[in-house]
Amino acid sequence: MRVVDFIVKFLKQKKINDIFMLTGYGAMYLNDAVKLAGIKYYATRNEATAPSMASAYSRIKNKVGVACVTAGPGATNALPGLAEAYVDSSPIVILSGQVDYKQTTHSTNSKKIRSFGTAEINIIPIVKPLTKYAEIIKNPLDVKYIIQKAFHLASSGRKGPVWIDIPLNVQKAKIDEKKLKSYLPKIKSKINLKNNIKKDFEKILNLFEKSKKPILILGHGVKQSGKIAEIKKIIDLLKIPVIFTRFTNDLIPHNKKYIYGISGIKATKFSKKIMNQSDLAISFGCRFSPQFVGHDYQALSKAKVISVDLEKDELNKKGQKIDVPLRYDLTNFLPYFLVFLKKKKLKKFIQWNNHCRNLKKNFPIIFKNYNKKNKSKLMDLYYFMDRLGKISSKKNILITDAGSNYYIGGQVWNFEKNQKELSSYTNAAMGLSIPLSIGAAVASPKSTILSVTGDGSLELNIQELKTISHNKFNIKLFVINNGGYVSMHNWADTFFRGRRVDNPVDTGDGTLNLRNIAKAFDMDYFLISNSKNLDLKLKKINNNRKPLFVEVLTDNKQIIYDAYKDY
Repeated sequence: MRVVDFIVKFLKQKKINDIFMLTGYGAMYLNDAVKLAGIKYYATRNEATAPSMASAYSRIKNKVGVACVTAGPGATNALPGLAEAYVDSSPIVILSGQVDYKQTTHSTNSKKIRSFGTAEINIIPIVKPLTKYAEIIKNPLDVKYIIQKAFHLASSGRKGPVWIDIPLNVQKAKIDEKKLKSYLPKIKSKINLKNNIKKDFEKILNLFEKSKKPILILGHGVKQSGKIAEIKKIIDLLKIPVIFTRFTNDLIPHNKKYIYGISGIKATKFSKKIMNQSDLAISFGCRFSPQFVGHDYQALSKAKVISVDLEKDELNKKGQKIDVPLRYDLTNFLPYFLVFLKKKKLKKFIQWNNHCRNLKKNFPIIFKNYNKKNKSKLMDLYYFMDRLGKISSKKNILITDAGSNYYIGGQVWNFEKNQKELSSYTNAAMGLSIPLSIGAAVASPKSTILSVTGDGSLELNIQELKTISHNKFNIKLFVINNGGYVSMHNWADTFFRGRRVDNPVDTGDGTLNLRNIAKAFDMDYFLISNSKNLDLKLKKINNNRKPLFVEVLTDNKQIIYDAYKDY
């Protein structure tokens, strides 16, 4: 068989039945093999979106996502999506085509040669800082070893993207599968309860028993561990307030006992109060970003902080002071910790829990008939996002990307019906809602995707609207028309006395004609111009199985609540 035939056979063995790619000369044999193997391929309009689609696919499917791009500009176009996958720890494999190896810059061993073959660039050193593993296949007989290693590293430990570059001469090379060497990962010994971990459990319990106001922080590492059932049981045993990072906001419905939802700067009104008053924070898989603990790292200033994390560097970095750093893989740690807790009679925190419940009750963001109190004729985005969350159900995947919709979605969605959410969690990057929605639609075809983006963000990946309409994906794209860049306008008005860079004179008059955009990309158009009968409109949209482009007119002077400021 050809090397490319072995690669696609391997993908099928891993149950990878979908791939996101943009075809090109440098990857032509790989493209051909994908088609021959019957793997469903989704043609993106720009390579930048393929890794993001694969990332969304991997998170929904809980397995590796795959993207394929061509050589040179095809590979470099994929860098933005690769960077997103890297910072959000998405397990994806990017396969890039390449010119014949003898025409590659890589083959010269020179750092001075910028390009050798036509449409060629030495992509490996460029992507190495953004991957867990990056390799060019020089010898066709190395294909099995390299692809097995790539998949293992992408999906183990702290997950993340990997990159395999495949020259044309290697793609078409004939190989005997029996002569291929395998990759054998090092087997790590299982945690022994009789050794250090038992002492660390006792250390946690000792601080827990001395505490009066403990909290449990759940970060992205919990999701990646796959031990959701275990964490729910741990919560039931500890019986203390639980707060989420942006990554884990949809982990458990917020109406469940002890669950207080997202915390951080752009979070709920009561979250900072709970963090500020806590005297002990037990953290699982949280990196303590400034967005979570504040730019001065003072949110947990009264608390002793216990952090369980896989990454040594995350435990040792500057920023949030960690009193008890514990380096463990939560995949192993959480089941053992659960067994340990079950054998203990744990302290109760009735007064602290009652206090936190009162904070949650007395400091909501959304009030009854909130929108009717707004003097503006335009709809308040908090009201819209709240109602979108309320009418959604388990069959829905909620998606945001940047600015107002990202912050407000995180603040008001409570996931009370076990909805799932995808977002550009770390970067809050403009334009990501569309490719994330496509990846989610491929991964979960029975779900209805409720995707929110801004009128500014829309333009960054507008070409993929054709991918949505062509494939008839069940995506409802809500485009928030607030006159463009309201989030940035807030910054300009606050810090620079209203000196705006993105003004009509410098950058053009605000928003595109969204009705015409929908028509150009063959999508049905719907307008929500006010809050009248909003629930009825949203339910009608949600029950429609066709792709929809929904323009939503909202207040162009929208204020986004900041949990770290007085109200």
